[in-house]
Amino acid sequence: MAHSLNSQTGSGNQTADVVVIGAGVFGCGVAFELSKRGLDVIVVEMLSAPGLGSTSSSGAIVRFNYSTVEGVRLAWEGNGYWKNFTDHVRLPSESTVAHENGIAKKISTGLCFLRHDDGLCDLYEQTLTAAGVPFQNLSPAEVVERFPFIGLGTYGGPCLPNDDQFWDEPTSSYLGALSTPDAGYINDPQLVAQNLHTAALAHGARFLFTTRVDEITTTPDRSRVSGVGLVGGSTISAPIVVNVGGPWSSNLVEMAGLTDTMNITTRPMRHEAHIAPSPPGVDFERDGTIFTDLDQGIYFRPTAGNNVFIGSTDPECDGHEWVTNLDTMNREVTQPIWERQTMRLAKRIDNFGIPHQRKGLAEAYDVSTDWGPIYDRTDLDGFYCVMGTSGNQFKNACVASHLMAELVVAVTDGHDHDTDPLTVTGIHTGVELDMGAFSRNREVNAKSTGSVMG
Repeated sequence: MAHSLNSQTGSGNQTADVVVIGAGVFGCGVAFELSKRGLDVIVVEMLSAPGLGSTSSSGAIVRFNYSTVEGVRLAWEGNGYWKNFTDHVRLPSESTVAHENGIAKKISTGLCFLRHDDGLCDLYEQTLTAAGVPFQNLSPAEVVERFPFIGLGTYGGPCLPNDDQFWDEPTSSYLGALSTPDAGYINDPQLVAQNLHTAALAHGARFLFTTRVDEITTTPDRSRVSGVGLVGGSTISAPIVVNVGGPWSSNLVEMAGLTDTMNITTRPMRHEAHIAPSPPGVDFERDGTIFTDLDQGIYFRPTAGNNVFIGSTDPECDGHEWVTNLDTMNREVTQPIWERQTMRLAKRIDNFGIPHQRKGLAEAYDVSTDWGPIYDRTDLDGFYCVMGTSGNQFKNACVASHLMAELVVAVTDGHDHDTDPLTVTGIHTGVELDMGAFSRNREVNAKSTGSVMG
């Protein structure tokens, strides 16, 4: 692959081999992977530092229960990167980030998917088995023995606090849990983006912060991308552009004239997650695990300071808050959602009190048609998309960035990915990863749970 140019700054315009739009965890990861391959990469980011957008609001959970074998394989391969993240980024010893902030790390806790629906757990057992991911079934007694602060009563499914059913006594009990002992979470999701940003810089990538793209430029015949236009009038010329815009990714697709060219589409959805202290006598940070609780429509995990991180699995009763204007979206935690989530958790953790002070995160997720990601090229030659991560793909940022770099190189060298989907051998598992499973034109996954779960 031809490696062209250093930047040219004549009239404020620049040239590069690749423009990456977005400096979240995926944007920084893609920039790192492409710059490692010798490409001249410029990253354009509207915010002032890496990982400030939806990345920093991620639950950062590393889990493996997906409804497709391909999804499980991707997450299992991704786990290898987190187990060896320091080796993966290989930050130079003189790096300011390496000295001041350290390297992000995985906290291994395991995960308990409380067995509410045998059909769903059976599906997960099939996909986990096919992908070679260890799991075990815990009886109710085993769950309580390991986590004596957890109640297993079920209430007939999630509902809102203003519904009379919310206050009813349990109607039955959970049947145990499907446990994946290798699951965990990343201690600082924004730090991951910072680490990848520093690693990309070490390989020559350049970053333009507080800079916004307002045009995707093309060749005169509109057959391929030619770069981007920036707010203020300057341009970056490049034969490859990678859309990693997170919640803004659908706007970038529209800018590129690709609306209605994909079977899988995306749109932004506002989401809140909350942080509350563990109840007295419970060291949830030390003794807890990640729980998925579909009966209450929440997931929760330990976090620093002996706190509980609480997320929503997006039950139907809660509705979806689709966003039409990301610039004016409310990014403050709201009282009704805070109360709903903490009151649900109080039905699961004994002696959990509802804190008066609201604490948490509010950001938009880039949600796809079936809540699965798009890691693909597009109908516009040279324009690629990493989008539709739907709040559940943080765990795959490193492996997906590697896959995208392999895809960019292969397609640029003439591979027809649309008719012959690229497969990439996993570095850590040695498993063949079929990128066709993450195509923009794949069939909609009817078995998708349609929820975030970190």
